[in-house]
Amino acid sequence: MLSGARGWRRFAVVCEASEVTEVDLTRLHLDVYDTREGPWNPEHGDLEIPDDWDFLAAGDAFVTRTVKAAGTYWVAWRPRGRNRQHRRRLGLWAPRVAIEQARAKAGATETERARRRAQAARSRERREAAYREELADAIRRFLEFPPQRAELADEIAEAAAAQTAVVGTGRVGRTRTLSLDERAALAARAYIRHHLTGYHDALDDLATEDSWDDEYLYRQIKAEAQHDVDEFLAKHRRP
Repeated sequence: MLSGARGWRRFAVVCEASEVTEVDLTRLHLDVYDTREGPWNPEHGDLEIPDDWDFLAAGDAFVTRTVKAAGTYWVAWRPRGRNRQHRRRLGLWAPRVAIEQARAKAGATETERARRRAQAARSRERREAAYREELADAIRRFLEFPPQRAELADEIAEAAAAQTAVVGTGRVGRTRTLSLDERAALAARAYIRHHLTGYHDALDDLATEDSWDDEYLYRQIKAEAQHDVDEFLAKHRRP
């Protein structure tokens, strides 16, 4: 971590009338890099941490937001390196009193914030459950199975909706650029292809073969699986 407090530095800049004005860097939100020589900023060079500042490690979002809201802070980074392509945020340098006040506020409001987090989580789950059911209903409409095959339609609809609507997966159920009916059709076809055709068996067979063109055979297997899905739907739909 960065070296201890050594007093803060004021930098001089030349104004229009060649007058020298001191810039209070503590009023700026600087990016401060942890280097072997100590704290460093691309524009202002070597820095010295003010005596009354402390380091706040990243990790507690509430405390970090509260310190930032106080207005005075520098962002601490670990720079890119030979084995590290991107810089990494370490935390904040900020006045000690601001950090202490933020931590005190976090402790005083923890119970209320925990209640709000739980309430938000329940609200999200209700919304997701409602969306999964909405998607499942759309899948049932796409399948168009007759009443005697309603149980199979429910199985496909519920399972396909659950698999494709998981938050953060990027699966078709989360693709808002498509209409609900389009998502339902893709979700149903994907579930049938993976679970109700010989698609995976064909892929397993391909994995054991020494083929000259695996990509071509994979595309062929996928095309055949799509044909199998069409046949499955035609067989199980209403006459």
